[in-house]
Amino acid sequence: MGHRPAAAPVRAPAMAVWGSADRFLTEQQMTGSAEEAHGEWRYERIDGAGHWLPLEAPDTVARLLADFLSQTAGAERAGR
Repeated sequence: MGHRPAAAPVRAPAMAVWGSADRFLTEQQMTGSAEEAHGEWRYERIDGAGHWLPLEAPDTVARLLADFLSQTAGAERAGR
């Protein structure tokens, strides 16, 4: 697909969420994105969900997001 310009590093907490039935992204692509993160990085896999996670697994996505934001806010308040 050609040369891809380097992306700026992520300097904030980041969470990657992948569905095991995703036909467009591989798990290796998602877990490999940790190399681009220069902060806390979290990976979550949702078994049986595809590419459109908020539509296919809304309750799980909402729970993961709320947990991640809660932990991130807690770490910020603690000065981490």
